Amino acid sequence: MKDRMSAQRNPPPTTFPRPRRRSMPALLLALAVAACAGANAAPRGLEAPAPAATQAATRLSAEDFLAQVGAESQAADDFGRRHLPLQFSGRLDQAVAELVAYAERGGAARRFAVGNMLWAMAPDASLGLHRGADALQPEQPEILFELALHYTRKDDCAAALPLWARLRAGPVGIPATATYAAAYCHLAGGDLRGAVAIVRDSDVDSHHVGAEKMSYEVFGGPSELSLFDRDYRQAAGGDRVALERLLARSFDWHGDWWNAAPQASAQDAAIALARTQWGPRQRERQQWDCLWPKLRDRAQAFGYDDLERCRVIVGGHPPSAHPYPASSALGRVALGRAVARAAQPPDFAALLARHGDTLRGRARSEAGDLEALRVLAYLQQSAGDAAGLAESDELGWKRYRDERFARSRIQHAAPAAGATPDPAYRAMLAQAARDFPHSPLYPMLAAADRAGDGDLFAADLARILQAETRTLDLSVRSGGLRSHSQLKALYRLLDTALEKEGARPGG
Repeated sequence: MKDRMSAQRNPPPTTFPRPRRRSMPALLLALAVAACAGANAAPRGLEAPAPAATQAATRLSAEDFLAQVGAESQAADDFGRRHLPLQFSGRLDQAVAELVAYAERGGAARRFAVGNMLWAMAPDASLGLHRGADALQPEQPEILFELALHYTRKDDCAAALPLWARLRAGPVGIPATATYAAAYCHLAGGDLRGAVAIVRDSDVDSHHVGAEKMSYEVFGGPSELSLFDRDYRQAAGGDRVALERLLARSFDWHGDWWNAAPQASAQDAAIALARTQWGPRQRERQQWDCLWPKLRDRAQAFGYDDLERCRVIVGGHPPSAHPYPASSALGRVALGRAVARAAQPPDFAALLARHGDTLRGRARSEAGDLEALRVLAYLQQSAGDAAGLAESDELGWKRYRDERFARSRIQHAAPAAGATPDPAYRAMLAQAARDFPHSPLYPMLAAADRAGDGDLFAADLARILQAETRTLDLSVRSGGLRSHSQLKALYRLLDTALEKEGARPGG
């Protein structure tokens, strides 16, 4: 339930995303840097089209190709400065289109470098550029690696597996940071022994942080910037629900599985747009304007007295008690900030009694209001309202299709330790597994039920491993276990299960 209200730390950068860090072995990178240092040509700017001769590619060594990539990547600085106004103004498509056009005027190295830049925010454009780079410079390990990641991300393991095999057989092998991504496709294809072999033979223990981050790069879904851009365009067209999402996202910007924080440029763009949508006398505008200076500046103190000063959530006396904010996004952000910084928790039961009907009405309205439902469930759990929480979890799961509510529903409905799950609980687990196939919790609980007092079966472990590779959810939610440690432990169990079931790990 905690993740419904709170955001973690570490703010993301405010500039346009740079090319992703390379993951191939250090030897190739060192050779590339040395080659770059000896080059006489300055990096090309955005306006400088590549000579036609550069596109009629001569087969380059891996070192020479990476040297060219290093030079081309310098253009990212120019791009970031030139296109900064497009990032948070609903014009991300324009920025992407201009960068793709620039890349296609160049050769393989430029397409490769720009494809890396677009990896998260424009996956299809990124894949197209990497394919173009491969056509011009076939068999480059770096390009094969990116293509393998692309197809793994798309769950097209039939296309990814041959690329992973070529990399593994090559002189540099599969980068250790990509160990779990490569093994994922073997699991998906039913080659459990092959998956175990890739993990067993990898030096992933020495690169576990990179391997964990790779999970987010490959399976993290659409970038926050692209989602913000979508919401901005919809909100600019008058979509109130999108405007609420936009404001909420600017305060809860995810950089990876673990960290979320306010994003300054997104906050400024969101409030500026909101002020064009609200009249100066609308409650939304007045309440946001009252709280905005302190919410925007996290260095400033913020507490219940600020809520009372702006006449929202707390304070006042019936029948003129201060209401819940007209903007549910403001309610979640402001209440969450005040609770997080308070020396003592508020009276959650009193807050629920005061605002429960308002929040419930918004959450059940025809337009819907996820932010209101998140706060309602938070107050219900904190106040010990088990029946109300079960209703909110059902609504969040079945109507809003938000997996956080399904997880809460399952956990609160779980049988007591040592008790046998009843048919209703098993049916609930099965439904959650169908609705959220990439969550590892539900196959894990079902597998434990099937195994009883025995060991988990290999097929069940494979399903759990696929889901955990995609989300790192079991370790992220536990808070006390490294994701790499969780994955390695599951692979050891899979190895043991395969031996026990008569299959010897190979590779």
